Amino acid sequence: MSRLAVAALAAAVLTLAGPASAQAEIAPFVTPSKQIYCAYISDGGGQIRCDPLFLNDRGFLLKTSGKARKIKITDTIADPEAPVLAYSKTFRRGPFRCTSRRAGLTCEHRSNGHGFFLSRERQRVY
Repeated sequence: MSRLAVAALAAAVLTLAGPASAQAEIAPFVTPSKQIYCAYISDGGGQIRCDPLFLNDRGFLLKTSGKARKIKITDTIADPEAPVLAYSKTFRRGPFRCTSRRAGLTCEHRSNGHGFFLSRERQRVY
């Protein structure tokens, strides 16, 4: 999926979520295994969405308020041009941080502690 397609998808997601800003930041990344694709979208206070390719039609969403959620998806944010988040590295945007490890990916809200952990073996939201 090209960056243009990711931007169009993000716009569609934001349309469903509420009014979109013309200046929304969209920052995709992928784990080294290329099995978990994520994107940070700044609009509406920000959110992180991750799509594990090993789970059919399921994604994980973390917004600025509330617990993370497992969601049903009918689209994808997988971008083959997304930068790889190397093992032991952390992606930081807005109130979120996502850390890639060989054991899996952890994304959390830095202030309220809510987040999710994703690996092929297990997925947990909190």
